[in-house]
Parts: sequence; structure tokens; C-alpha cells
Amino acid sequence: MIRLVVTDLDGTFWDEDLAVPEPHRQTVAALRDRDVEVMVATSRRHRVVAEHLGRAGLAVAAVVLDGAMGVHLGTGIRFHDARFPAPAAHRVLEAFRRHGMEPCAYVDEADIDVVLPPEPASCPAYVEYLRPIARTGNLDELVSAGGVYGFSVLGRDRPDLSPIASTIARTGAETTLFPEDRFDGWGLVVAPPAVTKWNGVAAYAASIGVSPEQVLAVGDGDNDVDMLRRAGTAVAVRGGTEGALDAADHLIDPPSRHGWAAIVELATSGHA
Repeated sequence: MIRLVVTDLDGTFWDEDLAVPEPHRQTVAALRDRDVEVMVATSRRHRVVAEHLGRAGLAVAAVVLDGAMGVHLGTGIRFHDARFPAPAAHRVLEAFRRHGMEPCAYVDEADIDVVLPPEPASCPAYVEYLRPIARTGNLDELVSAGGVYGFSVLGRDRPDLSPIASTIARTGAETTLFPEDRFDGWGLVVAPPAVTKWNGVAAYAASIGVSPEQVLAVGDGDNDVDMLRRAGTAVAVRGGTEGALDAADHLIDPPSRHGWAAIVELATSGHA
């Protein structure tokens, strides 16, 4: 019996506009009527997820920053916290710098989500997008204090980022290299060593008495693969990455075709 559905957001639950399709919102309600809880797991920041899901009236548990943080959007209760150990953060920062790039650093401060270096490597459009919830600071001091949840560079060409991703992977940190639709080009997001979305999902599931076998996971990207493999039932989106498709027990259509609406049947029909 499925008791918890966890879903990726981009390309899975919502499309490029970050709006929840009405059929998907109705599916969440239908699952709740059948005593199946829904949570999300994404690389996005807490504040962005809360804003856009809030518009759809969805106050759910959320694993953000690719598994580094878990918080319930309705209660504000933190159920998972996995910051970079200072030595590991220093290794990642130096790896970026060896390739001539200064990343953004994700933090959890009162009104600040991101600390920007004086000369960010991300594209100007992304930097401007971050300004309302960002401050400029000394990244060396920040990583030494142990307050970093992740790093990123967005809106660059893939050849600029691929060598950095390979270098950082050798430090033990988790890397996700992906096409970035909103800001063009590609993005590179780095999570703490051995931290994936599943870490946060497992923490929440344990807190409500749900076993991994009772979890249905939905995703479309390489950063969803660990979650898909560890959940009792795995659902991938057609058109997703090869890794996601290989890990799937079932396939659904993308958000533009309201594929997530099929989850209610998969989770409650006994075929999961």
C-alpha cells in the first residue's frame, strides 16, 4: 500500500512557468482523500517552492536544494538539515576556482537565501533574479563557518561547466549538471557529500511512520535517480533523462499533458 507520494517539480509536477496545473492540484486532493500524503523534492530553494505551491494552496512537506534541507511548508517545522562540513565546502569552492569561477552559495538566513561572491560566475540574469534574497559576502569566511547548503553556477555553456562538475565529483560532493531553460545555457548545482533528495524523503517518511516500500517517487532527472531507486515504486516522466527512465517502474506524460494526474491510479490501484 502506498502511503506517501514524493514528486520532483520542474518537468514533473509543473512546467517552465512554475504554475501547478489544475488537474495536478486535484490529483493531490484525491490522494489525500485516500489517505495518501504528498510531498515534493526539488533542487529549488525553500522560498521559491513555498511561494509557487502556496498559490495552488499546497502546504506540503518539501525537500529542497537536492536533499540538503527539509521543511514542512504548512507548519514551518524543519525535519532535515544537511549542511556542508567546512572542509568539504572548501574543497568544492577551490574546485570552482581552479576553473576560474566563483559560485553562488545557498544559506538559511532570516531574509537571505543566497550569498553572492563579488564577481559571480552565473549569468547576469540569474544574479539579478537573486538580488532580492541575496547578499554579497566573503565565501571563504562563509564556508569556514559551516553554513552552506549548496553551491551553483547557472546560465553558462555546458563546456564551461562539465570539467568543473567532474572535478567536484572527485571531492565526494553530489553534482547535478542540467539544461537551464529559464536563464538559457546550463546549470551546475552541488549538494553536500552523500546527500541526495532521498535523504530528506527518508527523514520525513520515518517521522510519519512510512517505510521505503510505501513510498511512490516521481521524477525526470539525474538528481531523481537515487530517490527513484530507493522508493518502493518509481515513476518517471516520458522525455526524462536516461537514468530516470531506467530506474522507473511506470512512465507518465510531462506536465504539459497533465501526466501527473495518473499518479492517483498508480498509487491506489494496487499496481504500484
